This record gives sequence, structure tokens and C-alpha cells, in this order.
Amino acid sequence: MRRTYAPPEVIMETCTGCGLCMEVCPSFVFELMDATAAVVRGDWCIGCGHCGAVCPEEAIRHESAALGKGPRPGSELAITPEQLMLLIRERRSVRNYRRKPVPKKVLERIIEAGRYAPTGSNSQNVRYVVLTAPEEIDKLREMAIAFYERIFGLVRGRFGAFLLGLFAGRRIVENLRESLPKIEHVKEVMAQGEDRLFYQAPVVMVVHAESWDTCSAFNGALALYNCSLMAHTLGIGCCFNGYLQSAVNNSRRIKKWLGIPRDHRCFGAMTLGYQKIRYQRLVKRDPAKVVWR
Repeated sequence: MRRTYAPPEVIMETCTGCGLCMEVCPSFVFELMDATAAVVRGDWCIGCGHCGAVCPEEAIRHESAALGKGPRPGSELAITPEQLMLLIRERRSVRNYRRKPVPKKVLERIIEAGRYAPTGSNSQNVRYVVLTAPEEIDKLREMAIAFYERIFGLVRGRFGAFLLGLFAGRRIVENLRESLPKIEHVKEVMAQGEDRLFYQAPVVMVVHAESWDTCSAFNGALALYNCSLMAHTLGIGCCFNGYLQSAVNNSRRIKKWLGIPRDHRCFGAMTLGYQKIRYQRLVKRDPAKVVWR
């Protein structure tokens, strides 16, 4: 069930009837009555707080809206477009970590950034599982490796590949078969003590949400990306981990061990830690694939 919110309250003596609350409300909560805003569909409120945040007279009170003006004067932007683009381009997928624990307070600041990512209908349904204990990370690594050993064991055989194709799809099986030489090399490297799954990261983070919510994939991805940007500003490197995400969603054992409910899915995973290697240059990307209409 989605969270329910108390309806916003309009201070009639202060409201000027500008109608801004009506314009920004996505849930049709307000109507203008007698030249002032009125709450007519309070039970439709999704708690986004837009109404209280936009009101120039502070005439709307709501549990989701902070009191007082914003921290910045006037219309000045918190960050310039150039600074934002630099931040986006500086953030790298980091697979080389220092053997240094990340303090809980730093991780809390990172999660705080994820908390402010938008979610469909303001569900705020993203949950986090954060592993920092080395023995817990080792256990998760062992279970994920065991899962993939079974999967690639099927891919190597014609009949196993056929059965897996019925479940996962032909294109996925083809991609896995093409990856076999690389996987064999990874196994050799890991047998020598290298960690090519988590890269000896001191932190592993997983996000999950209700599988029946069509916005959950969007919600989880945005939250984790927000976390990655904040991590970069704090000197913490991170790397999104699709292998772990897939293992969590396809292994009941791993999902149960992480405490993820049966009606939830993992919608993102990443490793975090202080960067061992600093990148000296930005990199290029292919041009955006756009169809203008």
C-alpha cells in the first residue's frame, strides 16, 4: 500500500489567490473558491510538497514542505550548467579501491542524496541494503559467484542453453555464450586471489522496491545515480554492478539472505570506496542517438 498523507492546509488570511498551487499540483487537490485556494480533493494528495514550496506568501502548510525560504537568494542557480556537466563527466566507474573503511556518516550523506531523487507519484519506495562488514561482503560474493557458476554451466551445454533460453530469452543466452572466453579468464584471475566482482570494495549497496510498481525501476535507478554523484563529491568512487543486481533477482537464496521481500526486486547495486587511482582526463562518448520530430 502507498503511504497516505494528510491534506495541505490553506491559511485563508494569507492566501492571495494567485493560483500557483493549482498550477504545480499534480493531483488536482486545489480549486480557487472565492478568490482563494481551497483544498477540495485532499485525499488525492501524494505529499510532493510542491504547493507549499511554490507559495510566495507561505499560505500553505504541508508536512512535506519545509518552512521558510530556500537557502539561496533570488533566482540564482545552485550550480551552473558547466559545473553540472563537469560533475557528470568526472564521475567514473571506479574499480580500484583503497583498503580504507567508509565512515557511516559519509554513507548517510550519500543515501541522503538518493532520498531526494524523484519517485513516481512521490511513492518514496526505494529501500537500501548497505554492506560494510568484510565477512558479509565475502558471503555475498560467494553466493553471487556460485549463482553464475550454475548459469554459465548451463550456457556451456547445448541442452542447458536451450532450457535457459526458454526462461531468459535467446538473445541473453547468445550474449552469455559470447562472454564465455572472458568468463574463463575471470575465473583464472579470481583463482589467484583477485576480486573481479566487487573489486575488494569496502561497501556494497543494493536498492530494492515493490516489483508490482511500474515506477520502481525508474525510482531505484535515479536514487542510486544521485548517490553516485554525491559519492563523487565526497571523494568516494563507485561502480554500478549489473552482475550483482541480476544475481539478487534470480537467486532466491541471495534475495532472502539480503532480507529483500518476495514482492520486491533489486533495481540497482553498486560498490563504493575511496578511490585508489585518480583519472587525469575526461573521456568521450558517442553522439546521442536522437530522433527529432
